Amino acid sequence: MDKDTANKTIDGCLYVSEDVIAKVITRAAEGVDGVRGIARSAKNPLRLLFAKENHGKMKIRLDGDVLSVAVGVILDQGASAVECAENVQQSIKDQVQNVLGLTVARVNVNILDVAV
Repeated sequence: MDKDTANKTIDGCLYVSEDVIAKVITRAAEGVDGVRGIARSAKNPLRLLFAKENHGKMKIRLDGDVLSVAVGVILDQGASAVECAENVQQSIKDQVQNVLGLTVARVNVNILDVAV
């Protein structure tokens, strides 16, 4: 192998779909103690038409490789809303950065329901 071949690198891009980002966020949020799950959103005919998954009450905004997230969660009865929200924020930030390599600028957590 000559010296020039050993020093060559491959340039390219990595594309991550919104559905993959949403799944990582969902798993991160649902892994937090006291969180029952992501709040469901109404069925959207456009999502059905274009075969996109409905990930519930979640908004994702990606500017370059910087992600902002808003997510609505359902808590278990008796769970501390403040503690759960803080843990969801940290879990989402950690998982998105570790799994996808995206910088997370903001995670807004909305407590939308309590399971009974």
